[in-house]
Amino acid sequence: MLMFTIVVAPAVFKALSQKAAASYLRVLFPRLFIFGFVTSSIATISSLVDGGLLLAAVSAIIALGFLFNALILTPKINQFRDRAGAGEVAAEKVFARLHLFSVTIFSSQFLASLYLIISQTFFT
Repeated sequence: MLMFTIVVAPAVFKALSQKAAASYLRVLFPRLFIFGFVTSSIATISSLVDGGLLLAAVSAIIALGFLFNALILTPKINQFRDRAGAGEVAAEKVFARLHLFSVTIFSSQFLASLYLIISQTFFT
């Protein structure tokens, strides 16, 4: 997640045209979110097996955030981005809100993951 935020996203927008970057990210984001869902689901199951209910709960919430982003938010974001690109002024505001919501979820997941890593590394 950190690598995507610090390395991939800035590089995509620097190296590719706006249109190419948008096309690339439309392919990348669903895969990133599904990968995050799978890995955080594995963490949830592993935590349950080990008896770590807090870890399992936080991992499950992270997993659900990835699934929500992949299956619900990303298609809506793309839909409203297309409508905004076609000149629909109201769609730009909806796109901006949905995008902010997606970024907020992703940022929250990152912080929750960081909490889990730090708490398990230093406090167990």
